[in-house]
Amino acid sequence: MAPVQAPLVVGLGRIGVAISGLGSNLPGVDAAPTDLAALAPTPAPGVAVALRAALRLGCRARAVGSHGADLLGQLARSALRDAGIDTELLRASGTSACDLVMVAGDGKLRSHYRGDRGELVTNDPGAALAGASALLIDGSEPRDQLVIAEIAKNTKVPVIFDVSELRDGTSDLISACDILIASEREASELAPRGELTDALEELLKLGPRAVVITLGAEGAIGRLGAQVTRIPAFQNPDMLDSYGAGSVFHGAFAAALLSELPFARCVELAAAAASLSLRELGPWAAMPSREDVLALTRTRRS
Repeated sequence: MAPVQAPLVVGLGRIGVAISGLGSNLPGVDAAPTDLAALAPTPAPGVAVALRAALRLGCRARAVGSHGADLLGQLARSALRDAGIDTELLRASGTSACDLVMVAGDGKLRSHYRGDRGELVTNDPGAALAGASALLIDGSEPRDQLVIAEIAKNTKVPVIFDVSELRDGTSDLISACDILIASEREASELAPRGELTDALEELLKLGPRAVVITLGAEGAIGRLGAQVTRIPAFQNPDMLDSYGAGSVFHGAFAAALLSELPFARCVELAAAAASLSLRELGPWAAMPSREDVLALTRTRRS
């Protein structure tokens, strides 16, 4: 009998780079440079981080889309490949988007360089979705993501959309997805209602069959049909850096969904994975394993 393969999660989008530094303080204007205790260049949050989270929780992973045709883009591609993510359908174009993140005792500073996308990269939907069990999108390539998301949805491949930023085309992607994940900030812009339960209802009217709103230190709330799920945040005394935790949530939710777990359990496991990703500088180095996540959730049952 042939061995059963792990489910394949496909992440479609534009992959950037994050350069995170850890210092004792944020230097003021014209102040002397701050010595860094650590520096971490990694793939930026988005589908790249989500794919690694799904991989660490037992899935196979394929990256589809583009990255910069520069050294930073090659760094991101190499990091994905070294992690065990299939990169054969990634194309190099333009210059890399880059997040510069400074984490210090007196605050956090983030700057973003959007980069130049260069020539339009189009993806073959058949190749992208071959063997896929789920499709992850992040809104970074709205036109291409919409085309492939609609095909995936029509062929019963669940589409999970993590809204990292509201852009032109976001509303179309929401209507094409099965599961919408949004931070409280994005949810308040998409559905400006006073109560979270009202926002969930409004977001469901936009097209997805389930919605999850992540609430940072307050955990997460979700709705599937008439079922509303509230998951308190997992306490993490070792928290260092929250940057990218939402992308970890995205990938972990997909892995839990493909394990055919109940909706509330999917939200819980994703919240646990996101909490564990706060332990180091950026989510890439701190990416939890399946055993880590399950162990953390068991603490609520002991």
